Amino acid sequence: MSSKFTYQSDDYGRQSQRFVIPLYIKDELENYEYSSTATLVRYKGHHFIIFAAHALDSGVEFENVYTFGSDGDFHQIMSFAIGHQAFEEEDIVIVDCFNKVLENKNYFNLDINSMNGFDKKRFAWIGFPASKSKLKKVHKSSSKESLKNKFVYIDEGGSYFKNAKYFTIISKIVTNNKIQISGIYNRKGVNLRYQGDVSMGPHPQGMSGGAMYFFSNNRTLKDSLDDSFRFAGIGIEYKKDNSIIGVSRPKIIELIERFDSEKPMQFKLVSNSQSEVEASET
Repeated sequence: MSSKFTYQSDDYGRQSQRFVIPLYIKDELENYEYSSTATLVRYKGHHFIIFAAHALDSGVEFENVYTFGSDGDFHQIMSFAIGHQAFEEEDIVIVDCFNKVLENKNYFNLDINSMNGFDKKRFAWIGFPASKSKLKKVHKSSSKESLKNKFVYIDEGGSYFKNAKYFTIISKIVTNNKIQISGIYNRKGVNLRYQGDVSMGPHPQGMSGGAMYFFSNNRTLKDSLDDSFRFAGIGIEYKKDNSIIGVSRPKIIELIERFDSEKPMQFKLVSNSQSEVEASET
């Protein structure tokens, strides 16, 4: 591990990127290719992983969706889940992980909707652009030890990943209703925090599935993460007219509740008198 490694982020940005994870697709040759972003939320006691349904285009099976861990290994999203459902019309996949929580990650609290202390005119979209991914395709022969040494940095401050750099777009709200949230991202002539003025900003390809969120005034951390970040939706598209489109918070909650009603957990008693959870088929 290089002692020259520096993590370009302030405390607020560091916490914000812990709400999202990069996704990889395992192909028929058992290689891994970077795909898109997923968002972590919690609602009514359950923890969820949410990503864009178009990540499953071209016949990709849910069982072949993975994320990269601090151990240098790829972890199957299905291994965290008790069930999942794809909503093609909304371009959203809901993955119910029940009480399984990813280590050192943050979860947006969907049980809170107050906007006190938050910027009400702007929102952020965070994800992992493909252009900023250093781990775009991984051959099956790559060992997790070599991947860990190359892409994971660990010190007293925690674990830092170098496989994919997050990017945050700040936009004024154009629409925000029960179905959609949208804004504008003009890539031309932008000012990037750690690069200064550039002629062209990063393309959002790869950020689909990433969180859209409202930030606290002045983007400073408050006493709790719930007071610092408020979930706004899931980003799914960047259009040629520079508009960024997301599925809004009310629609995401509606999909979670629809998923719960259509694929409810079932409990049964086992011989040791403890309850056992059965996930319904998906």
